[in-house]
Amino acid sequence: MALAVLVLAALFAWRGGLFSTSALRALEEKESTSTAQAARLQREVDSLALFADSLEHVPAVQERVARETFGMLRPGELIFTISAPDTARRDSLGK
Repeated sequence: MALAVLVLAALFAWRGGLFSTSALRALEEKESTSTAQAARLQREVDSLALFADSLEHVPAVQERVARETFGMLRPGELIFTISAPDTARRDSLGK
């Protein structure tokens, strides 16, 4: 009888209870995932901080952003827009 109680107590300690081994493994997995996510977010923050600093101090970056984001041009430059042919118009002309 004592052996059965000991075996049941060992099983309860291993698989059940508030602080079971499976709960510990689940918490370790969650910690690992959270740590990886925190590292990824820290790299993203560092990258954005570096970009913000270069945007504030590097004229070439300022010019690139002004051109790409706001479509700004230097004096004397022209914009050429290349677009796909209008298929509806081509079909009506071809009939």
